[in-house]
Amino acid sequence: MDLANLRPASIMLVEDSEGDIYIFKRAIRDAKIMNEVLVCRDGKEALAYLFDDKNKDRLPGIIFADINMPLVSGFEVLKKVKSEDTLAKIPVVMLTISQEEEDIIRSYDYGAVSFITKTVRPENLLDIVSASPGLQFVVYEDATRKQ
Repeated sequence: MDLANLRPASIMLVEDSEGDIYIFKRAIRDAKIMNEVLVCRDGKEALAYLFDDKNKDRLPGIIFADINMPLVSGFEVLKKVKSEDTLAKIPVVMLTISQEEEDIIRSYDYGAVSFITKTVRPENLLDIVSASPGLQFVVYEDATRKQ
């Protein structure tokens, strides 16, 4: 493996709520994760990006997908990602306000690596990205923090 060519993994957020996008990005910042966040505002936009040959060298390292979205649901995004060989290894985390056992079971049955309820907290993100083997995330240390 050529370590010189490694680049930090981007994070794809598939979310239709502007408020939840803001909260997610804030949690990323608060967790001190500096990776690029690609925002797709619905499942259709996410699938268009993921299946576009122009983006094959810019695929995200992890996907966070809201379950309930218009056009194409997070479950549909998850199923399509896991059914495509070139995408199947990308970890998918399901985001939702639901705590229904059926949604949780369905998420894992379709191949999700995690299921978290909104609102996303920085410690949730750090736990999830650190448990994603083979991904390089850029976490910065606050130089002004006192020891």
